[in-house]
Amino acid sequence: MRKYIYLLFISFITFNTFAYRELPNIDTLSKSSYISLITCDPGNELYSVFGHNAIGIVDAEQNLFLVFNYGTFSFNVPFFYLKFASGKLLYNLSFTSYNNFLYEYRRDKRRVVEEKLNLTQYQKQRLFNLLKENYKPENRKYQYDFFFDNCATRIGQMFYKAFGDSLQYNPANNYEIKTFRNLIDEYLVNSYWSKFGIDIALGSVIDEPATEMEITFLPDYMSEFANCCTINGEPLISSSRLLVRESAPLTVTPVIIRPQIIFTVVLVIVILLTFLYNHKSWIIGDKIIFITYGITGIVILLLWFATDHDATANNYNLLWANPLYLIFALFIGSEHKKILKWSTIIILFINIALLICWNIIPQQYNIVFILFVLIAIIRSGVILLRVYKF
Repeated sequence: MRKYIYLLFISFITFNTFAYRELPNIDTLSKSSYISLITCDPGNELYSVFGHNAIGIVDAEQNLFLVFNYGTFSFNVPFFYLKFASGKLLYNLSFTSYNNFLYEYRRDKRRVVEEKLNLTQYQKQRLFNLLKENYKPENRKYQYDFFFDNCATRIGQMFYKAFGDSLQYNPANNYEIKTFRNLIDEYLVNSYWSKFGIDIALGSVIDEPATEMEITFLPDYMSEFANCCTINGEPLISSSRLLVRESAPLTVTPVIIRPQIIFTVVLVIVILLTFLYNHKSWIIGDKIIFITYGITGIVILLLWFATDHDATANNYNLLWANPLYLIFALFIGSEHKKILKWSTIIILFINIALLICWNIIPQQYNIVFILFVLIAIIRSGVILLRVYKF
């Protein structure tokens, strides 16, 4: 909690200190100046787990050491949390000094690499002018999209806008086609709960293959992209250096509190109690189980239809987290045996079919979801037997 409060405070101060400041009154870069692509290692928190990109502008002759950052937003907007959750929050291009930018990364021991771009004086000046134009109040805001318009993809767009046809991408021969989900999973190997939450919230749209340009939504891949580019027939990256050398290992979720372990224990408890206590006392337990599934389904529906997040669309998790379970829960233990019987048969059929068709559903499910389906099968089966018994 202290980390998140600190993050909010630093973000608020940083944004209000630098986002709306006037740029230094420098129109022309000196010949000794250079522009660089800055790539920052992932951190432990979800907001930093995918790393970060920025553009560095250095002109020592004119005491200019700026970092342009497309990853900032203001907390001082009406209905901030509602806009953030619904995907309507506007992000901004901001700037700060090298020292201020690197402060957080030195503190968290996250490596930062600066890669100098091999540009002519004209190309440096053109990119600098475009950044200044983009920083104007009427231009600096944009509708953030994690996969298609973020701090990394914006930099790629600026490169193409500034350099035109002189910038050529030469893909590696060993390029491996990956889906968007595969790509983000590479950064969630040790973040089991983050992966669990993302796999619930994001739909089948992120199971589409990403093109070689689309993978640059991830900062590390943006760096790889730049290293595969040439400009004026020469490599785009001329040299690199470490701005922050230390690289602390990422925190690994302890085995005992990983979703697989916790929900396996829940499944075992459900199985044991099903055999030990198959009486009316289970009615409350069944209601809790299916209400929980139903509420999860409502959240999925809201993310799909009530937000501007494209990645939450077409979410097949609704097959196991059905909002209609909220209605079904009302009939559990009631006298409406016929309605309960047929609705239970449908639930049982859908969940068994879901297990059978697990690998052909056009969405990559988290393995933990199998446990939820098994719980639904066990309890709906018991409810059906109870209905026939009475």
